[in-house]
Amino acid sequence: EWKPSSENASSSASDWIDYASSGAVKLNLEYEGHSFWTDGVEKVTLYQTIDGDTAHFTTAEKNGKGDNLLKSRFYGIDTPESTGKVQPWGKPASKYTSKILENANKNGTIVVSSPSSEYGAPSADSTGSRYVSLIWVNESVKNAPISSLKLLNLMIVQDGYSWVKNVSDIPEYSDTFYEAETQAKEHKLNLFSDEQDPTYNYGGYQTVSLLDIKREVVACLNDPTHENAYDNAKVTVQGTVAGFSNHILYIQDFCSYVDDAGNPLYYNDDGSVAYQDKIDAGILGEYAGINIFVGMSSIPSKFTKVGNYIQVSALALNSDFGFQLTSGTFPSVSYSETDAQLLIKADKNTEEHKLYTFEYTSDGLNAALKSKDYSALNCSVKVTDPVKVTGGYDSDSATVLYTSSTDKTAWSVYFAFAYQPDPNDTALKWTSYEKFVDQSFLFSGVLGLHSSAKTGNDKFNIYPSKSSDIVWQKAGE
Repeated sequence: EWKPSSENASSSASDWIDYASSGAVKLNLEYEGHSFWTDGVEKVTLYQTIDGDTAHFTTAEKNGKGDNLLKSRFYGIDTPESTGKVQPWGKPASKYTSKILENANKNGTIVVSSPSSEYGAPSADSTGSRYVSLIWVNESVKNAPISSLKLLNLMIVQDGYSWVKNVSDIPEYSDTFYEAETQAKEHKLNLFSDEQDPTYNYGGYQTVSLLDIKREVVACLNDPTHENAYDNAKVTVQGTVAGFSNHILYIQDFCSYVDDAGNPLYYNDDGSVAYQDKIDAGILGEYAGINIFVGMSSIPSKFTKVGNYIQVSALALNSDFGFQLTSGTFPSVSYSETDAQLLIKADKNTEEHKLYTFEYTSDGLNAALKSKDYSALNCSVKVTDPVKVTGGYDSDSATVLYTSSTDKTAWSVYFAFAYQPDPNDTALKWTSYEKFVDQSFLFSGVLGLHSSAKTGNDKFNIYPSKSSDIVWQKAGE
């Protein structure tokens, strides 16, 4: 039985209208035998829910680029953010969308259509890789008839997880969307309620070291049931920029096990001193790093210049790129104590916080990762011997290379720029992994972690920041 989510709701359930089931909006195009890429409608399989208003699906046929991954931005709605800059009610909106799509994917039917009442090839949005889409679902019937499909976009609005946005392309839907939004406001549902989002951290920031976070990350890698103490925490950290790749900033720092007086700074759960064996051996600290998603907009170069020592205040949470920070602000001029700040320029950062690079042979790096030695995780690394590329793939935003190391699953190379193989020929650029296959390279970058949404497996990558981090070893040279 439906009831308003807020005890302070101003209306009773008896006057609530289920617009998604009312027939006010319905799919009028048959999907059987049709392709989204040519006809604008297709039954699809869920690949991954990104947030409340974005999901990726796989199609039966490939598009003109040889890809069958459909990245859908839901038409007519705008949910609060749950990736990048996290906002109140963003996580509940994402969870709501994910649950419905997973149910429909497992037990029912998902159909994606372009915002048109006629068959026709769709157009990508301004990003060139996403398609504004209508998402139709039936959570309990496989190959459901179009008359039984409900519009998920509208369901999200009427249950109070989204604002209405840009519905002018389908005028006959406009009134229904706005009526559903008005009803959600009257019933004070979720983001329109007087209540706070129970999943959002409204508190202040705590200053922690990068080693504080690394200890929790490593504990989770060693024990998947471990709950990261910093998940959903607001933290302030300091570190030296180690790299910047595909909107992700990497910082690292040397973290001492003891304070200036020799007193231990870290303790185990049982109260014993952490790292006591290393302290006894005269090892007084280690390097730790973190990756920071800075959002899709550009940020000032002072925060991305390798070697600069900076301070960042942000929200810590799990992501596809491992445990990371997000929702930080990176202004040209810092006005707030929670704005990112440049503390030491690279040319002055010559002592305590100077950037350190871990050096490995390719097999040595494999051995370290297989033995769960995460010393260099999220830190600058360099592979000192030539590594042969055996395969890879290209996505909309990056190139991924597989290597011929002893254990091929241990690490790959991931970069988001057009590679310039010859520093003396600026016109020559490689934009496909196929150019790299059967060639050997020296690789530098940051050692990061990527979690596959498809398999759930962790994958270690080296993330170069620029072409000079990949040195082509030409045959005969």
